[in-house]
Parts: sequence; C-alpha cells; structure tokens
Amino acid sequence: MQSKTWKLSIKAKEKNDAMNHNTIHKNLKRSFWMFIAPCATLFTIFFLVPLALNFFFSLTNYDGWKTMEFIGLQNYVNILSDPQFYAALRRTMTYAVLNLPFRIAIPLLFAMLLTSPKIKYRTIIRTLIYLPVLLSSLVVGITINWMFSQTHGLINFIIEALGGTGLEWGANPILAMIVVSIASNWAAAGFFMIIYIGAINNISEDIYEAASVDGVNGFQRFFKITFPLLAPTTFLVILLSTVNLLREFALVQGITQGGPGTSTTFIVQYIFNTGFTQHRYGYASAAATIVMFIFAFIAFVQFKISNGGDN
Repeated sequence: MQSKTWKLSIKAKEKNDAMNHNTIHKNLKRSFWMFIAPCATLFTIFFLVPLALNFFFSLTNYDGWKTMEFIGLQNYVNILSDPQFYAALRRTMTYAVLNLPFRIAIPLLFAMLLTSPKIKYRTIIRTLIYLPVLLSSLVVGITINWMFSQTHGLINFIIEALGGTGLEWGANPILAMIVVSIASNWAAAGFFMIIYIGAINNISEDIYEAASVDGVNGFQRFFKITFPLLAPTTFLVILLSTVNLLREFALVQGITQGGPGTSTTFIVQYIFNTGFTQHRYGYASAAATIVMFIFAFIAFVQFKISNGGDN
C-alpha cells in the first residue's frame, strides 16, 4: 500500500514538474517576443517596408508625382548600359579602397598612443579626437569646406602666410577628393579609436610581461602580439569603414556637392540626383537595388576572407 502511494506521489510530482516546465517555457517565449517586438516593428517599418517599396518602384517609371506605369526590368537594363552609373560606382570603389587603410591606421595609432601611460591628459585628448563623431556629417563637411576655401580658408591663409600660393581646393578634382578624404577620416577617427582602445585594454598584461622576459622590443611587441590579437577588432573596423565609405553622401554634399564636375559624385550622389533632381524615382530605385546587392556581396567577401574576423 505504501509502495503504491509512493508511486502515485512520484507520478504527481513528475506531472507537476512537467506543468511547471511548460509554464516556464511559455513565459520565456512570451518574454522573448515582448523584448523583440519593438525592434522587429521598427525594423519592419524603417527597413523591410521601404525595401519592398523600393523594389516595387524599380519596376515602374515612377516620377515622384503622377506617372507610375509598370515597365518590368527595363530600368535595370538601362542602368546596366549607363556609363554614368559605372563611372560613379568606379569613383566610389576607388575612394573606398584609397581611404580604407587610413581608417585603420589613424585610429589604431591614436589608440596605441592614448593607452600608453607615458602620455599625459589622455582623457582630454580622447575627448577632443572623439568630438567630430558627435557632429553631423553635414556640419563636418561645412567646417572642412570653410577650412579649405580658396579665398577665405584657413589652410590657404597658412600657406600664403608661409610665402606660398593658395591652392584651388574646390576647382581641382584631385584636390577636391583629398579634401573629402581628409574630412571623412577626421570625422571617423574618434569612433574607431574608442573601439581599438577597448580592445587594447582587454589584452592581458601577462602576455606583455612574458614577452618582455623573452627580450621582445617595442616593434616586435606591436606586430607579433598586439596587432594579431586585435584581428577581430580590425575586421569590425574594416567592415564598418567599408560600408561607411561606400555610402558616403552628407559629407560630400557639405563640401563639394559632387563637384567639380562629377569628380566627387559617388554612387549615392548619383542615385540622389537621378531620383530627386531628375525625378526618375523608378530608375533611381533600380540603381539603389543593384548597389545594395553589390555592397552586400562586398561584405560577404570580407566575411569569407577573414572568416568573420577570426583570421
């Protein structure tokens, strides 16, 4: 009798445990969806819906006002035979490739210097370097445009004060590209510096102490220890920098507005001008769709080459 009662109590306990487990599982599932719902809603409203609308418009001749006729893939066919599209894409790729090394080297140099105990007032210097990150790209562009102005710019004033001749920064295509590059790297250096500082501070001092015992000098310490250990962080910096460089827009608008001529008209400027200046929204939407796949492919290649930053 006692054995039977004991078995029944065991079964009742197992049943209660199962019910409690199911209740906990349901609560966790409900909590998960409650936490994810705001992000999912915003992601849907501000990404998925515009993405769907963009693809729909790319199949039409929508002019932003009255005309909207379905034309199928005609916009894509026209874009792939448009030399201006390829020229803007080529300028964008060249700009990204030339500036990417600076996006890594400058913040890493700042981070190495500002994590050294030999440098004084590190907090103040970090704040000053990070300050441009807090400004909008348009404000940074206007500031740099004033500094490199041909007639009243600070840089030309310094050059002339030293006995030189002021340069035509805005009229020369190469100089205009240099100005945009300087502004872009200046505005981004602080953000990536902070990322590198966090990664450097997470490297164990025991590794450096062991290296010192083995007689490793400063040069070897950086290239044999620090830089390899920063590989995941460097991959993150490369990925974010590549995306930011490829979609550069507000900064260019604040400095050159794509000029002189089309020398600094990158792919986003090309899409903007096609859509909002020429009122060819369907054509611009098709160009944006093609560019989205190109950028996604570049990011995919970076992930494959670096194995997600593990290499």
